[in-house]
Amino acid sequence: MKAFTCPQCGASLEYERIVTVTVKCHYCNSVVVVPVDLRPPPPPTPPRPEREPLNSFGDSRPNKTVPALIVALVLIGGLSLLIVGLSRSSSNTNRSTGLFSTPTPRRTPTPVPTPDPGYTVAFTFGAEGTGPGFFKDEMDVAVDGEGRVYVSDDTRRVQRFDASGNFLGTWTIPSETKWYKRLRGGPDKLLAPRWGSQVYAVLAGVVAKFEGATGEVLGAAHGSDYVHDATLIPDGGLLMVTQKGDDDELVLMGGDGRVSRRTHRFVSSLLDKQLTVKALRVAADGTGNTFALYALGDVYGEHWYDDDDLAVFRFTPEGKYVSRFGSGGHEPGQFGVPSAIAVDNQSRIYVCEPFNKVHIYADDGRHLSTFEAPHMVKALTFDAANHLYIAGGHKVSKLVLTR
Repeated sequence: MKAFTCPQCGASLEYERIVTVTVKCHYCNSVVVVPVDLRPPPPPTPPRPEREPLNSFGDSRPNKTVPALIVALVLIGGLSLLIVGLSRSSSNTNRSTGLFSTPTPRRTPTPVPTPDPGYTVAFTFGAEGTGPGFFKDEMDVAVDGEGRVYVSDDTRRVQRFDASGNFLGTWTIPSETKWYKRLRGGPDKLLAPRWGSQVYAVLAGVVAKFEGATGEVLGAAHGSDYVHDATLIPDGGLLMVTQKGDDDELVLMGGDGRVSRRTHRFVSSLLDKQLTVKALRVAADGTGNTFALYALGDVYGEHWYDDDDLAVFRFTPEGKYVSRFGSGGHEPGQFGVPSAIAVDNQSRIYVCEPFNKVHIYADDGRHLSTFEAPHMVKALTFDAANHLYIAGGHKVSKLVLTR
C-alpha cells in the first residue's frame, strides 16, 4: 500500500498501486502530484540503433545507390528498345519521308453493297389517325394529270395533296345521294383521269363522279346489278366489273356514258367455275388492252379457291380473251393472295400482295421482276410520268422506278 498526504486538505491518500504522476484526492477532488519516491519507474530507454554504414556521400543517409542503379538500367533498356523499334519502323517506310514515318492506316472493312430495290422513294406521308394527312383502315390512291394525289380511307374522306406530297385539303363523300344509298365506309377504289379535274370513286355499287377540288357529286354510272371495280380507258370511258345475279360481267362504257359492250362471265367461263365477283380487279393499258386479276386479298371471310384461280387474264380492246399468266405460290412469277393490279405506260403489269411485294410482268405474261415496297401495299396507281404510287399501312409513297 502506498500512502501520502493531500497538500490541500491534509487527508491521507492511500493507493495499492500508482501508475500515473498525478492522482485525484478522494475528499477535496484536488489533483495531487505523487511524490517522486512513490511514482512508477520510468519506462526503459530503447536500445540505440547501430550506426548505418556511410554511403557514397560520406554520411549516414539511406543508401540509394542500388535502387538508382536499377532505375537507370531499366531506363537504358527501355530507350534501347525504343531506338530499335524506331529503326525497324523507318526501314519499312518510304525513304523520302525522312526521320519520321507515316503510321500505317487502320484497314476499313469493305462495305457490303445493298441490293438495288428497283426504285427510289420520292416522298412518303401518312400515319394512322383522322387528322389531315392521317388515314384509317382501307385506303386507295389516284393521281390526276397535274400530279395531284387523292387518297381515300374508310372514313369516307378524300384527302388531296400536291405533286410534292403537301396536304391541300379534304372533302367527304356523302353517305347518300340520288345515285346511291347506304354508303357506310369506303370508297372501294379511286380513279383520276389525265384530263380535267374530276375524280371517280367505286362505291355502293356504282361509279360516282366528283369535282376533285370540292367533292361535289356530279353523277354516277351503273353496271348490271352492282359495280365491284372499274378502271379508266384512253377514250375517257370506263371498264367496270359488275355482278349480274351471281355471275361476273365486264361492262364497257364510253366517254359519252353509253354502254357499248357487256361480256357475261368473262373470267368464270375461263375457269369453268363460279367466282366471288367482288374479288375481281381490272386494269387497262394505253391501247385499251384489259387485264383482270382474281384478287382475294381484299375479300374478307372464308372463300374456297385454287392457286390457279389467282391469275391475270388478258383481253384485247374488243374484249377477246388472249392469255393468262401468274398463279398462286412462292416461285418466281407466282404470288400470294394478291390485292390490286395496275398497268404502266409501257404496258407492264404490276400485281401487289397485301404486305409489301410487287410483281412485274410484261404484257405477254413474262415475269420480269419482284421488289419489296417500303411499306404495306393495298392499292397502286401510276401518274403521267410513269411514277408508281402505293398506299397501305396508313401511308402513301411515290416510287421512281429505276429498272
